[in-house]
Amino acid sequence: MKVYLSSTLNDLYAERQAVKEALGGECTVVESYIADERSVHDSCLADVAGCDLYIGILGRRYGFIPPGQAGKKRSITELEYEKARECKLPILMFVKDDDEIKSKFHDAVTQENSPELIESFRQRINSGTEASARAAIFKTPEELKSHVLRAYLHYSQRVGKPPPKPIEGRPYPGLRAFLPTESDRFFGRDVEKEALLERLLAHNERFLAVIGPSGSGKSSLVYAGLIPALTTSPVVNSVRWLSASFSPRELGDDPFQPLAFALSKMFPERGWRVPDLARRLRSNPVDIAMVTSDSLGQDSATTQLLLFIDQFEEVFAAKVDSHARNAFFQLIITAASCPLLRVVIGMRSDFYSQWPQDETTLALLRSGHFPVGVPGQAALEKMIVGPAQAAGLTIKSSLVQRILQDTGTAPGALALAEFALSQLYDRKTDSTLTEDAYSAIGGVAGAIDRLAEDAVKNAENTLAENGKSLDEETFSRLFLAIASVEQRSDEENEAMVVVRRRAVKDELSETALVLGQHLVDQRILVSRQERSDQLVIYEVGHEAVFNHWYRFKEWYARYDGDLALRRQAEQAARDWDRNQHLSVLKWGWERQKPALEALRKLNHLAPPVPDPGFTDSGIAIWRTLEPQLHELLRRFLYPEPLALLDELNTDNTPHQRREEINLRLNQLGDPRCGVGLSTNGLPDIVWIDIPPGEVTLETDPPIHFPVSPFRLARYPITQAQYRVFLDTDDGYCNPAWWEGRPREDRPGQRLWSFANYPAINVSWYDALAYCRWLSTKLSLDIRLPTEWEWQWAAVSDTQQDYGRATGIWRAQTLMKQGLDVRSQ
Repeated sequence: MKVYLSSTLNDLYAERQAVKEALGGECTVVESYIADERSVHDSCLADVAGCDLYIGILGRRYGFIPPGQAGKKRSITELEYEKARECKLPILMFVKDDDEIKSKFHDAVTQENSPELIESFRQRINSGTEASARAAIFKTPEELKSHVLRAYLHYSQRVGKPPPKPIEGRPYPGLRAFLPTESDRFFGRDVEKEALLERLLAHNERFLAVIGPSGSGKSSLVYAGLIPALTTSPVVNSVRWLSASFSPRELGDDPFQPLAFALSKMFPERGWRVPDLARRLRSNPVDIAMVTSDSLGQDSATTQLLLFIDQFEEVFAAKVDSHARNAFFQLIITAASCPLLRVVIGMRSDFYSQWPQDETTLALLRSGHFPVGVPGQAALEKMIVGPAQAAGLTIKSSLVQRILQDTGTAPGALALAEFALSQLYDRKTDSTLTEDAYSAIGGVAGAIDRLAEDAVKNAENTLAENGKSLDEETFSRLFLAIASVEQRSDEENEAMVVVRRRAVKDELSETALVLGQHLVDQRILVSRQERSDQLVIYEVGHEAVFNHWYRFKEWYARYDGDLALRRQAEQAARDWDRNQHLSVLKWGWERQKPALEALRKLNHLAPPVPDPGFTDSGIAIWRTLEPQLHELLRRFLYPEPLALLDELNTDNTPHQRREEINLRLNQLGDPRCGVGLSTNGLPDIVWIDIPPGEVTLETDPPIHFPVSPFRLARYPITQAQYRVFLDTDDGYCNPAWWEGRPREDRPGQRLWSFANYPAINVSWYDALAYCRWLSTKLSLDIRLPTEWEWQWAAVSDTQQDYGRATGIWRAQTLMKQGLDVRSQ
């Protein structure tokens, strides 16, 4: 296309350059400031007549008035304008703001640049009475460049494309975002689309952050607005635009994997292996510039690559490694400074506070910030009516107004409207979208819930044919797979928000898969498989599902605290693992136990049978959950009491550490059976069966003592168990327990007060009295062991010599009999 550029030269040189930069190689800019054998008058007007488009710039100089004119004397600039009108050329006029013109030249002697003439010309253009042109006012060359770019885009869209054909396929996408191939049905975002183009093209910005609330249409604006405008209408310096799009967690928790996949898909001739490219970029984020240069090859001088990172908030997910996240931001910073790249991200506004706070990354966000709000009623009306008309459908204005009224302008309104319209399309009568169908689907607010419950009924019917059914566990497992919670900031009291999660097919049970597929059929979920060697992935079409499917809302209300605990545990486990299992980062039992209970409920496990060795129910929950936890979480949530007892059961544990362990167990209420009290308030004794045998004393001659089978307490009597005897009315105060034995006025002084410590400073007579009291209370014959019974309990079937032969007392033998002597 040939464009004639008309203006005075000396005062508007910078402005002429701005116009040429805006148009670039997309069209040929014709100027009449070159040598020519014809007169100025003839050559200029002939040049105008030979062009396809006229662009005029007016300042405060009227320009050269050629001689030989009859009647009114006009400058070459005005004559060129009139010639364009005569030839019926499309005219784009731009007038410089009078307040921005510093010098208003006028030669009073020669009358050159008469203010009356230029004012008359400006008024002629600015008045709006000219049928062929409506001028735009500008202040600076940069602003003029933006005006020209927008005007030319409008012009090229009007005249450069054939009349639109009726669109094929569905006019409304439902809950998912529009695709780049669906720009022909994308309406209502012209202002935002042009603003994005202006910042990328006219202002040459290399990073844009499209940020808005969930459901505001951020993804569609880029996918169906910006990307098609760039890739189908290159308008700057003959640049060819390519685009690669991805979401940070679409292939797992490493954002470099989907980036590498998007690049390998865009440039298959490079033969990249996705894992290798991801590893390279993660290790050296600055390599993105070299990768892009190598990809574009000889076309790098005339090609720009647009990276669109959708759902950017996923990079802040707890499961994304912090080192990978930092490297990813470094890659973005590098890409934003690369002359071959432009970076656009789409992010939910409720994740602002998660953005890194270092100076460089903050500056990037500030410079590239592009806020997108929920569309107003006028824009929303275009989004409703435009696709219907493009598809040759009829929709009455009363239905449009009803949808607008029901939708409102709250966050998520756009997603609801699109979903309702998609359902209306499925129920159209001939080529008409009807109010009866709208009522049938429950309107905007009820459409998601009704369709989701239809999917549930269909899934129940499918399963019933095979003798199966949907239960609460099926719903819970599906919801756990497609939803997660994230914290908006690092503040512990910050509210959690529900975010979408991508569920791999292998995560879902057979019944959950059946339900998931029916939800896909109703467009509540979407499923995709990028390659034949990859698993099918399921996710919600839009997060509006979380707010408008009442079954999910009820489930989330029941389990929101448990979901938050699961998220916290997973995050803490990763932090602990990244820091080489630093002990201070390992959760104690006070935090482990609630997390285990939350995981039990989320996995719909029945309360387990109590563990016979522990009074704390958390230990039994752990044993039930252990096989289902992934390795890292299993190691992180290994109960602290069990870890402490593992230490006690090791000979190498020094005495000082044993003291610390028992103090800690005491803090936890010592969960072991046999060291505390039963529910009836009496000592809880765990008995160990000792088999019969014989003990030989190494006397001269040796003495043999036969030992009958007996039962021995596994743990020494503890302070808590002895204190009951001291404090009860019929305990130490009752002299009957000392019958035939001397009795002190008061018991021995308490040296240790910790409940799980052994009772010490107890006389033999008091110990006998305790046994008599306990025998009565438990209806058992309880006494102190004899010396040979104790020795037999220590050696039993091993016949271990603890005397002069070894000089070493080994605790393992006692443990083999079930006795716990190292715990004290």
